Amino acid sequence: MPSRPFRVLGAMAVGCLAITCAPIAHADTDDSLSTKTPYRYSGGALQAPPVGFHPVNTQVVARHGSRGLSSFKYDALTMAIWEKANELGAVTPLGQDVYAQAMKLHEANENLGNEGTWAHMEADGVELSKGNKLERGYGNLTRVGADQHRQLGERLAHRMPEIFNGEDNTVVVESSGEPRAAESGYDFVTGLLHGAPQMSGHMSRAIKADTKTLYFHKDKSNPDYKAYKEYQDSKELSDYVDAMNSRPEVRKAAREVLEKIYTKDFVDRLAAGEWTFETPGGKKAKNDVDAALNLYNLYIIAPSMAAETKVDFAKYFTKDQANVFAMSLDAEDYAEKGPGFKGSDIAHRNARPLLNDFLAQIDQQTKDHPKGSATLRFAHAETLVPFEALIGAPGSRTQISPQDTNFWQATDWRGAKVAPLASNVQWDVFESGSGQKVVRMLLNEQQATFGRGCRPISVNSFFYTLDELKHCLTGASIADGGWLVKPSGDGPSAPTTPAPSSTAPTVTPSRPGDFAGALPATGV
Repeated sequence: MPSRPFRVLGAMAVGCLAITCAPIAHADTDDSLSTKTPYRYSGGALQAPPVGFHPVNTQVVARHGSRGLSSFKYDALTMAIWEKANELGAVTPLGQDVYAQAMKLHEANENLGNEGTWAHMEADGVELSKGNKLERGYGNLTRVGADQHRQLGERLAHRMPEIFNGEDNTVVVESSGEPRAAESGYDFVTGLLHGAPQMSGHMSRAIKADTKTLYFHKDKSNPDYKAYKEYQDSKELSDYVDAMNSRPEVRKAAREVLEKIYTKDFVDRLAAGEWTFETPGGKKAKNDVDAALNLYNLYIIAPSMAAETKVDFAKYFTKDQANVFAMSLDAEDYAEKGPGFKGSDIAHRNARPLLNDFLAQIDQQTKDHPKGSATLRFAHAETLVPFEALIGAPGSRTQISPQDTNFWQATDWRGAKVAPLASNVQWDVFESGSGQKVVRMLLNEQQATFGRGCRPISVNSFFYTLDELKHCLTGASIADGGWLVKPSGDGPSAPTTPAPSSTAPTVTPSRPGDFAGALPATGV
């Protein structure tokens, strides 16, 4: 087993550590796992489209499925801290197996990968972005993650069978080009073909890498890239993250967790900053909160790796303690990726290329393939979170100030619900005989309303005309009554006044232009 060097700066010399991979077989459905919550399908009825409208298209963007740790850092630092405590005789009976469990987790991450799937992907022409390759190790999809996307694909086939009937349908599949996203897309299509076997031979298994629409946070050609990068490096953002991690309840939870594992004297010395632990990649742990957060990150990844290894990090955390750390991670993701702080859209406006692509593909695909079409996209939390903020999806409609450190009280944004692993946004498109199109949005396969002042076709409806979405989401012009279903021989008459629905709330900006409907038109 290869060893990995790490450094303890201060009272300790350079040492070596070797590690393994092991997650917890415990899968939560609450908020305590933040954005590392494994996807759970909860079912539920869907509203039928207006009379006279039939399925013609679906647009999908999904986060990759459950994965392992992204790199050798949380496990490395946890092991380094434990080794220092063990050297000092400061490990409690409960903490005796922390190193061994982190080692199991490391080893499992070192071996992550499905070479059988990769061989099929390469044979079928699945693209990866420049510099990426399929190889075992950290960051790969787990078996739980592969299953999530196979099941998602099969459910799509069953939900919209008319557009996957093998009769002049077209299905375009794209990914960010990162291995776990491309593999998620491949697994999704495997599930789709299982649910719609008539599509076999009628669609390509190739997946195109599209960084402009699916990895836009790293795309230097994005018009918002420079401003977004400056924001990511800003003092405002770093100060907010520091403030979240300095809250009294975080320090209290960190001490409570660590004193289960180490002696009080050792935790006191950690809290005082006596040592700095550092990985080869430069990730550091400087105090007790850092130590607890590293351990928490092993706790939250374990359910996603339940098929690869069995560990139990849950015994070190009560639910309340886990929630404290989850809120800190949620606040950081929210501030970094959107909705972000009041008065600014910089955290999420870089998702406009993806929104434009959704709208453009609906127009183009329904024109070229009126019998059924779809675009299936696979990406990351950095894609889904800003996109949901951009369209005002439920849970992503409230902005906060940098002083709002009681995050879960200030907003209803929850990483476990907005961006769990394999989270997804799906727009189902239906068309009338006269050519009018309406859209029903599903957020994690639950019908959902749009924010941004978008008007549904009637009270309590989950359907929006395509013209209305172009208007409320991009600022495109709209004809009088363009948000209503047109009267026709094959559909109902349009309602006269579809009042705002309690299930379709709009966003009230903090000041004019702050958030709701404030984005400039971008064209499609």
